[in-house]
Amino acid sequence: MKKLLAMVLALVMTLSLAVSANAAFKDADKVSADYSEAVAVLNGMGVFKGYEDGSFQPQGNITRAEVATIIYRIYTQDLAKNDKSGLYASYNKFSDMNGAGWASGYIGYCANAALVKGYPNGTFQPSGKVTGYEVLAMILRAIGYDQNNEFTGADWALNVAKYAEQAGVLKNVKGVDLNAPATRELVAELLFRAIAVAPMVTYTAAFGYQTVSFNTKKDNKFFKENETLGHKNFLLDSDDAEDIWGRPTTKWTYDVGDKSTTVEVEALATYTEAAKNCDIYADSGLKKGTKLDVYTNSKTSDGTYTVADNKDDSKQADQGRLTLVYEDRLVNIDTYLAEVTKFVAEKTDSKGHTTSAYAIVDKNVHGYKGKLDTKFETKDEFKADDMVLVTIANGDIQSMVKAESKNAVLTNVSGNSKNIDNIQKVKGLDKAD
Repeated sequence: MKKLLAMVLALVMTLSLAVSANAAFKDADKVSADYSEAVAVLNGMGVFKGYEDGSFQPQGNITRAEVATIIYRIYTQDLAKNDKSGLYASYNKFSDMNGAGWASGYIGYCANAALVKGYPNGTFQPSGKVTGYEVLAMILRAIGYDQNNEFTGADWALNVAKYAEQAGVLKNVKGVDLNAPATRELVAELLFRAIAVAPMVTYTAAFGYQTVSFNTKKDNKFFKENETLGHKNFLLDSDDAEDIWGRPTTKWTYDVGDKSTTVEVEALATYTEAAKNCDIYADSGLKKGTKLDVYTNSKTSDGTYTVADNKDDSKQADQGRLTLVYEDRLVNIDTYLAEVTKFVAEKTDSKGHTTSAYAIVDKNVHGYKGKLDTKFETKDEFKADDMVLVTIANGDIQSMVKAESKNAVLTNVSGNSKNIDNIQKVKGLDKAD
């Protein structure tokens, strides 16, 4: 996979869609790609929250008490700041609950609902670290498993793994020791897949575990075939969508918290340098002959690309162009050089009305053809004569950064003038690099 060039990466990072509907954690970039969707959606729902400093600390450990708290919220739908967990603080089934403090109600409820069962010696160890298997046991009970105490005894972890695998909960979990203390991001992944993907089950001696199916409406909530706990309690559902560039996204909706979270689908391959057909074939893992719709600076497809294993130029990936390859499409986002002609800072009038800051660029943006709205609202400060790198979609500037790096490369510029240190050649202007 081609390495992202420094300045182009800085520019396209401003296009990130990782979380569009709710505020991302300040350390969201440290969340593993496979678990980022789970962390974002559970945070948006208000089920699994971060710390007061705005961080999530994805690789940090999580306690058994904290997981019981999240299970309580998921199972009871009680997400209120002053929730009802205190009513269950005296539901003491374990010998070490005197030190449980704030978590005693959550643990008490979960214990009486048979969602947590503690250790053979009668303790719960609320401040102890929780393993992946222990998390799975708790959440699988919440969706209907362990009716025959399968999660007790010598083979409990094997049974937990079996049902979790069958239910699709472990799809994104690879190379992880579930016997080891679980990280916060892993817990988020296990809980999210269990309530968003795994169907709820009922048990009978004659038929064993059967998925729960409804096609009715109750309390203004629609139940569906293979009902999940997330949908039953929060109307949690997903739909495929795309952003202004044509990049595929998944929009999760729910009836609590932020109401929706949109996450970007991870690309199979990413380029900001010229790439041959054989590069795209090797990096993406797609089969030869696969036809991809092509989206260039727009959510409207403008052709098709066929995956091939040959040495011909792909005529897609290029210097200064961000090219993203997905299972069904190839998305191009170009980088252009522009000159700022005016910058207006944010203003607040005597009535307290605030006008956003904005920059205006010269209408002759190098390499771009077509109509362009030259005004761009931005929180960053620019000044007249600044040279900037911009991306454009459907005639509107979408992102802007100063063209200061000699590592940056432009789209549709021939020869050495691709490089930012040759701005004079590109624009014909007497400007410093």
